[in-house]
Amino acid sequence: MKAKACFTVWALLCASGAFAAEIPDYPFVFVVGRADAEMPPDMATCSITLRDREQDPAKAVLVVEDRLKSVLLTLNTNHIAPKDIESFNIEKQALTNEENDNERASIKGYDVWRELKFTVRQLEAIAPIETFLIKTPNITDINCRFDRADRAAIDADLLAKALHSARGEADQLAAPLGRHVNSAVAVSRVPFDSIAGSFGLGGGLAEMDRMFKRSVVDSGLHGDQLLVPATIHMSVSVNILFKVD
Repeated sequence: MKAKACFTVWALLCASGAFAAEIPDYPFVFVVGRADAEMPPDMATCSITLRDREQDPAKAVLVVEDRLKSVLLTLNTNHIAPKDIESFNIEKQALTNEENDNERASIKGYDVWRELKFTVRQLEAIAPIETFLIKTPNITDINCRFDRADRAAIDADLLAKALHSARGEADQLAAPLGRHVNSAVAVSRVPFDSIAGSFGLGGGLAEMDRMFKRSVVDSGLHGDQLLVPATIHMSVSVNILFKVD
């Protein structure tokens, strides 16, 4: 794990109508502390869609149900517990041609689909499951996201490191100016661009959530995408406003 501060603002300002919102009328330093970790995943959450299109909706329903049975059998074979499987209701939509001057709109067929989600707690099962899904017709939108079962504990540890890094950064900013960092008067985990904007300090930086890495993409699957990633990136950032003397 590593910790770093990625954004700082030093301000010795008084309230002024020129700013978008009222700012503190005392000297302060605004810092963002951040902590990152690369950890091996130990679980994955996957989702798929079972879909068929037929002129006869009853036939499409039978195809979708047949695919569901084969998927459930594969999941059971690969030690996916029933409590880790969630199946949604069948959805149906009529497929019509566009109405024009010469022909009225009419139903050409039916699109029938059913979504399924499941959690994989033994990652060695990922490859055989995904291989089956790829080779089986009427299965689309295959997506797996990797995570940690102990994410809450890791997040708490990263939060402590992010707070520590923010205080260290604030001390480094204040000391050369002959100032001493006092108490924190505001702490938040919301994006710092909104905090900076509320103090009239302008926009901030957009931060992308990289908690998960996908093993499967909607545009197509390749052999190297079936592998479980060696690590997943986790990060926590905190926005802190310190009063300085």
